[in-house]
Amino acid sequence: MYGVVILTLYCLKSPEVDFLNGLVTEEGQRGKSEMRLCGWKTSKHSSSRKGSTSSQPTPGFLFIANKLVINNPGRDDYLHLIPPSSPTYYRGEVPSKVMRYRNGEVSEAADWRWYRDASTLPASEGQLLRVDARGNCITDQYGQVYPADEYKTFGVAACNPLLPIMVTEHDPLVTRSNWELLRVFHPPSIPGLSQVITITSTMGPGPGPLLHVAGRNPAWIPGLLPLTYRAPRRDAPHSTGLGGELPIVLGLMALNAPPGSEMSNHSIDSVFLGHNRLWRHGAWTSPDAPRGHPPTASEDPKGFIVKVFFDPDNQYSTREDLHSFEWERAIVRD
Repeated sequence: MYGVVILTLYCLKSPEVDFLNGLVTEEGQRGKSEMRLCGWKTSKHSSSRKGSTSSQPTPGFLFIANKLVINNPGRDDYLHLIPPSSPTYYRGEVPSKVMRYRNGEVSEAADWRWYRDASTLPASEGQLLRVDARGNCITDQYGQVYPADEYKTFGVAACNPLLPIMVTEHDPLVTRSNWELLRVFHPPSIPGLSQVITITSTMGPGPGPLLHVAGRNPAWIPGLLPLTYRAPRRDAPHSTGLGGELPIVLGLMALNAPPGSEMSNHSIDSVFLGHNRLWRHGAWTSPDAPRGHPPTASEDPKGFIVKVFFDPDNQYSTREDLHSFEWERAIVRD
């Protein structure tokens, strides 16, 4: 993918620092010099699976939910603060741990690490690279690193109590973003299922997307979607879950992270990892409204870049598997 020659066969493990526009974060990520030593020469691995797909377990994947650091927010037609469209109006990102979804549960994927220099914007695409127990990049006999293949990337943001959730396809630190209101598709073949989408999503046949969910009394409102997304009709079917674009669903979860210092993303661990994690066995367990939403209209939007990658260690992590996970069932069940 990239053509830079690797100068060494391992990455030097640096002290607990990370360079984000010249700032030291609290996350203990590596700096720019480590990225240069790691190189961008890649050894590609297929995400295809051989054999039958008939009776397979829950699909798996790797993902990150990096906090967006906004320098100069934009405004909509009504002067509400919204995420900026230009990458140069951000200050960068604060990476999360790399996480693995497998057999319906999330755990830390310590054998992978996110590498990107966001000190100059627009940023590069970045890579998720396999590392050893000491955090050094693993290379093959030719000095090529092992990247995970990306499935999808979305930006997800909460702006203020007066606005719905906003989303953008692709990475807002790399290209100009078209932030739009989060929409919900109601698949006629699965009554009560709500699928979160953008206007360009590849959902199945059915009516146009709406700004409310498909079913009554979902267990994940207000935890994942604001109360304004409730089904307006009393005769709506009972909710059967939340699906759709996988990075958007994960981004809605990430917005439940308690607010911390601007350059820290530690609090996201409480959402996905540990004994008190909020998403377990396919269900959302918190009845509370998200703690990461801006409480007033005068505060900057809060957002995340969510990237989903194929897991090369999971035979049920293919494009077909993840597409089925998004559009044929509930990612978050009721």
